[in-house]
Amino acid sequence: MLSEDSKIPRAILAERGKIERVVKMIAQAFRRGGRLFYVGAGTSGRLGVLDASECPPTFRSEPEMVQGIIAGGAEALWRAVEGAEDDPAAGARAIQFRGVGRRDVVVGIAASGRTPFVWGALAEAKRRGAKTVLLSFNPF
Repeated sequence: MLSEDSKIPRAILAERGKIERVVKMIAQAFRRGGRLFYVGAGTSGRLGVLDASECPPTFRSEPEMVQGIIAGGAEALWRAVEGAEDDPAAGARAIQFRGVGRRDVVVGIAASGRTPFVWGALAEAKRRGAKTVLLSFNPF
């Protein structure tokens, strides 16, 4: 495990240009009054919700500025909701419910890069004019 962990800094450096573009995109969205949404399922969703929940105390941001969306809803934060990740329509509905629009950025987090809930959310966000990003640990 430690041997694999030692590869992380090099992998992040290889993606630094993409990471910089996404950070600039999010900063621009904030300047325009937009919001950042993390969307994921399982552990990926929990990490997005965790990061969003830390922004108000750490950066003094408004709670609405950075939001986490997890497949299966609040129950999925502490208990697996089997099958929730396989529903792209639920991902789209979550984006609709939050009123995502042109000023917003939606970051889908999917370790495999294939989670249907995440792809449904990203497709609906894009359809509504939001900027979209996929954070995946599976190179395409």
